[in-house]
Amino acid sequence: MPIQRLADMIGRESEWRRLTEFATSGEGGASLGLVWGRRRIGKSFLLQDLAAQTQGFYYHAVRGSSGEALRDLGEHLGRHVGAIAPLTLETWEDAIAALMELGRQGETLVVLDEFPYLLEHTPALDSVIQRFYAPRAGTRRNTQTRLILCGSAMSVMSQLLAGTAPLRGRAALDLRMQPFDFRTARELHGCDDLEAAVLTYAVIGGVPAYAREMTGSDLPRSPDDFARWIAHRVLSPSAPLFGEVDLLLGEDPALSRARKPNLYHSTLAGVALGNHAWSSLTNYVRIAGGSLAPVIKALVTADFITEIQDPVRENRPVYHPADPLIRFHYAIIRRHQTRLRRHGADPHALWQEFVPTFRSQVLGPCFESMARSWAMHFASQSTLGGAPSHVGPTTLSVINRETGAPGQREVDVVVAADDAEVPTERTVRVLGEAKVAERLSLRHLQRLEDARSAMGAVARSARLLLFGQHFDAGLISAADERDDVEIIDLRRLYSGD
Repeated sequence: MPIQRLADMIGRESEWRRLTEFATSGEGGASLGLVWGRRRIGKSFLLQDLAAQTQGFYYHAVRGSSGEALRDLGEHLGRHVGAIAPLTLETWEDAIAALMELGRQGETLVVLDEFPYLLEHTPALDSVIQRFYAPRAGTRRNTQTRLILCGSAMSVMSQLLAGTAPLRGRAALDLRMQPFDFRTARELHGCDDLEAAVLTYAVIGGVPAYAREMTGSDLPRSPDDFARWIAHRVLSPSAPLFGEVDLLLGEDPALSRARKPNLYHSTLAGVALGNHAWSSLTNYVRIAGGSLAPVIKALVTADFITEIQDPVRENRPVYHPADPLIRFHYAIIRRHQTRLRRHGADPHALWQEFVPTFRSQVLGPCFESMARSWAMHFASQSTLGGAPSHVGPTTLSVINRETGAPGQREVDVVVAADDAEVPTERTVRVLGEAKVAERLSLRHLQRLEDARSAMGAVARSARLLLFGQHFDAGLISAADERDDVEIIDLRRLYSGD
């Protein structure tokens, strides 16, 4: 019976295809795969359905002792094979041998979900699996088990195939699932109104469970409905999203076991509040760069922070929250949680107070990231003047037109070619300004012109793109009259190139 695509699947066609190809590859021996990604993005949803359709075995690990896990696995495995009693698994060698036996008669998908839970009590489990998957091992040649190790602890899963890890070179599939981009998220959210789509994405991003289970599929359909929704579904202490980020940090072993967990919260707060550069972040957290470096590395590895390289400056990365909800949590919820948790607190009234912060520290940065994503993934080369080899923000020293004084100016979107080894020598194809909460005017265009002039010869032919929702007549006229200026409104952002 052919494997059917899930009727309610949105945006996971590529992942589904790779999983089905792995499960039904026809390979003569056993094969091993990894599926990993942030919690709530739909890994288990796909794997459970695939296991059901192929009569495979799906097991969701429990967090506990090794003995408890072996007993639980034995019970599930016994039911799967129709045994009259649970299987007795004395060791993890016994357990893996029993799983490999499932593929003795033909291709059989076997999924160990939340694999990091098993590594907590049995750190050498990956070495056990390695022995079964040795190139000449009979346990590999004599079965067609398609074993998938799945997990959400990014710091753990990212190391399973790294460096000298036992499973390096053994896996036929290494599938890292990502949250949806803003276009697919709009489809998931079912939002026809583009402004509402931007507002919603700025809070919950592209994580499927945030749009369904954790909000009861209740999402704003218009900007007028947004205040009602955010007060009820996000700011209420009884709402699952209210404490979601704290739970995520608590579930990652590398972060939950840290000697100074407050440092991680402080660093995330600093990034969410706009301290994206290394110097401003160390000033915010108030620790030396050497002490902050391992914290940043752990947060990047765990997928709580994204490191973005400056397209035109060497060794000048900036750091942004990896997910919109992380930014919202630290910019809004964490700073005001005492007031929000107070008995009788009115989230609707408090939200009106939070709106300015939301617009400047949540919505604005999120929209800038959407503009960069559009430039990287959706804009045509004719729009950009070439391939978007390097995309990111930058900070320049620019002379103020009015005062003549030099000052620092941030450019939201920079697209550079890959035509020089040194970033400062790359040809700059695009400079962009992204502002969704204000009306863009000739003043914004002048800012880009000043930035282009400050960058010199490498940016002489750079195109100037203005991303936003509202544009004044003067800017619209300038874009109509000039070949180097384009307006990217919400409609083009979501459906154009």
